Amino acid sequence: MISAPPPDNESERLSWLQALDILDTFEEQAYDDLTRLAAQICDTPIALVSLIDRDRQWFKSHYGLAARETPREQAFCAHAIRDNQLFIIEDSETDERFHDNPLATGAPHVKFYAGMPLEVQDGVCLGTLCVIDTKPRTLTPDQKAALEALARQVVSQLMLRQKVKELEKLDQAKDEFVSMVSHELRTPLTSIKGALSLLLDAKSRIPDAQQQEMTQIASRNADRLLSIVNDILDVTKLEAGKLDLHQDRLNVSQLVERAIELNAPFCAQCHCRLDFTTPTIIESLTVNGDEQRLLQVMANLISNAAKFSPHHSVVKVSARPHGDRIHISVTDQGPGISPGDEARVFQRFSQLHNRGNNKLPGTGLGLNICKHIVESHGGSIGFTSVPHQATTFYFTLPLIRETAPA
Repeated sequence: MISAPPPDNESERLSWLQALDILDTFEEQAYDDLTRLAAQICDTPIALVSLIDRDRQWFKSHYGLAARETPREQAFCAHAIRDNQLFIIEDSETDERFHDNPLATGAPHVKFYAGMPLEVQDGVCLGTLCVIDTKPRTLTPDQKAALEALARQVVSQLMLRQKVKELEKLDQAKDEFVSMVSHELRTPLTSIKGALSLLLDAKSRIPDAQQQEMTQIASRNADRLLSIVNDILDVTKLEAGKLDLHQDRLNVSQLVERAIELNAPFCAQCHCRLDFTTPTIIESLTVNGDEQRLLQVMANLISNAAKFSPHHSVVKVSARPHGDRIHISVTDQGPGISPGDEARVFQRFSQLHNRGNNKLPGTGLGLNICKHIVESHGGSIGFTSVPHQATTFYFTLPLIRETAPA
């Protein structure tokens, strides 16, 4: 047996394999489809996507063969990757390199081998798409052309994997950057907001009416910037799957009443009133959830309703059981949502200007965040709207079913 020496670009070849992070990964249908096609077209019992590692050949796909790897020194593919042309051994018994090769004298009894190198860059071949038979044979010109074409498809899959990994790295870098910037912004903004609040609480220290108005404007803008930073942080955590939820048993009635209490001052600022109607039955109903996150959902729906409501109107909050779920809704009497805008309501950075909010602008992230939070609790969120009459946003959560005593 004559083992193949490493190619001249061995270090570069191994760097490609490491960068792809493909060795010892799970089987994938895309590669399995190509080996199956190769075996059928070439009429062979075995077809492999073989990748040559430092000391072994490892099979990303192995049609007709149970093994996942063999020593590199025995690999026919180790010879094939030294060139970028189709490598064919019609009868291993008559070839001095392979006649006593353990893969030829024993299982899988390789007598015929044809391998097309997987060239990902000029002269850099990571492995082969190969077909194997247990008896000597030849390939027709059409079979050779088909094997070469299928090998190019394997290379396309490898390059697609590379692009996906590059995008993942960029996405991770983006998330880290956004998180870092958001944290760096939140600290000074919180400090500014605190200083402005102290000034507004001590109006006697600002005798000039114009200065008072400017301080109030600065305070509102600080609130808005802080809200944007917090929303961006939440979206970044949601995309990364890192939004922690602290699940507790929550009383539905107390949860909604707490949301009403916290958001009543904002509604008063928007010159509207909150009205909470609920059946007595919900006083005993409970859900599993993160109280702060569910209050965040309620705050977003109530504040949106207040911002879009006419002066001196009523924002109605309702909670009622519906089967094995609780249905919580917030209704405003604003301009509504036109049918053409319905698909954009829960999209990120989507603001529906036709709703005519002249009070406080939003970030365009709140409803998207609400959707993620509700769905992470096993619930659903939606809305109904009749333009110029009423708009209702609602969400549902699974109820905890009490177990009857034995």
